Amino acid sequence: MSQLQAKVTTKGQITLPKRIREKLSIESGDRIEFSLDDGNQVSLHRMQPAGSSAGCAKSYLKRNDKPLTREAERTAMTDAVGQKYGPQHG
Repeated sequence: MSQLQAKVTTKGQITLPKRIREKLSIESGDRIEFSLDDGNQVSLHRMQPAGSSAGCAKSYLKRNDKPLTREAERTAMTDAVGQKYGPQHG
């Protein structure tokens, strides 16, 4: 990936470039973890909420399916669990 730039505001905030947000599936409200190594290189990772699917449904998608929104994925997974185990689990 080519180098991307962002400007720091007076409040110390930056806007992550769109390509990075898309690559890491970062959306508004997500939590980001930063790491700093001994050479002052910064890494960032989108944190997965506890109990998140973390992409486990990808194996059920067909190759030409469009990516699901998080809400659509949650709804589909909840429906599938409800159908398999009954409404008390959904």
